[in-house]
Amino acid sequence: MTVGKVGDPAEVENFKLLGHDPSAAWGGGSLVEVHKGFAYVGSVGSSGFNGPEGFTVHDVSDPAKPKRVAEVKASPGIHNHKVRVVGDDLLYVNNERLKTPEGEAARAGIQIFDISSPASPKEVGFYDLPGNGPHRFGVDNERHLAFIPNDAEGWRNRVSWTVDISDPLKPDLLSLWGLPEQDLSLNLPYEEAETMEQTTQCHGPAVIRGDRMYCGFWGGGMGIADCSDLKNIKHVSELCWSPPFVGSTHTVWPVDDRPYVIATDEARSHTNYRGSQFMWIIDIRDETNPIPISAFMPDRGKYLDRGKRFGAHNILEYKPGQNPWPNIIFLTYFNAGLRAMDVSDPFYPKEVGYFVPEMNFGEPCCQSNDIGIDDEGRLYLIDRNGAGMHILEYTG
Repeated sequence: MTVGKVGDPAEVENFKLLGHDPSAAWGGGSLVEVHKGFAYVGSVGSSGFNGPEGFTVHDVSDPAKPKRVAEVKASPGIHNHKVRVVGDDLLYVNNERLKTPEGEAARAGIQIFDISSPASPKEVGFYDLPGNGPHRFGVDNERHLAFIPNDAEGWRNRVSWTVDISDPLKPDLLSLWGLPEQDLSLNLPYEEAETMEQTTQCHGPAVIRGDRMYCGFWGGGMGIADCSDLKNIKHVSELCWSPPFVGSTHTVWPVDDRPYVIATDEARSHTNYRGSQFMWIIDIRDETNPIPISAFMPDRGKYLDRGKRFGAHNILEYKPGQNPWPNIIFLTYFNAGLRAMDVSDPFYPKEVGYFVPEMNFGEPCCQSNDIGIDDEGRLYLIDRNGAGMHILEYTG
């Protein structure tokens, strides 16, 4: 058993640390987007941290000297932890209601900011959404689409909204997609899940490759849909591994243009598992019958009991077919930091690098939460346990 402690040195293989800004998202960050030399970092706020709700903006034009230039606090009762750049000068930020009295009365949806002056984000629009509002949403700027996990009439729990953002100030719903058990019109047999981790709900974001859409559905596993007609998305197949595994499928993402997808099951905050909540590789050569063929997790003897969460979270998202490092997957693994895997042989993923930050921010372990990239190929690792943002170069 290895227990982390304040002052532990960094663990590094095939990464170079370029810069560090502990002030990103007031120390506890979620999603990061990098655009025109500025990093936008959503805050986890009160979700397992003690920082404000909102987001921060950082000048990273000199990666060795990142500098916070703006902070935007969320409205009372609102969780602002996901940010996505839209076009050249807009930022979408989720407004998800907190489970507080203020949250019950708060406005849920997508808040739209003008970031033409990055140091002075200005709200210029809002896209109202029902229920408690969106969680991890995505944006495809090439297709002018947003993919938003949200509640919808006629569906059980969150489903994936495909939204036309050709006019980014006036998002327009194209279609909804969920797993069959979520579609109330089908009147399928349904039993409430025993745990939140096993609840079928869209986590997302969905991603498109060709005429297929892929998405994670938390306790429902993964789903594949035919999106050749964006106004009539049709379910193709699903694969659920919970039970016997814990659940919490977070990300489902194609491996470039190959017939495989990566799926991650998010580690939860109350229990660490020796045999659950890791990264899968799934064979989709027969898309009607997806099959897991391998899995990955770091050394459990080293990290399982280090502190806080041990398990997978998210991967570096890139457009299918446009990975600057073919066959390399970058995976955030909470207290095991950032891991790099070579999946050229999908049946045998091989770890080829890692970066676990130095514990120089007053905590005994990190909680690497998310990873972003800029146009120069620099990586931005976001921590939710006080470390803020590390700017890295992959040297493998």
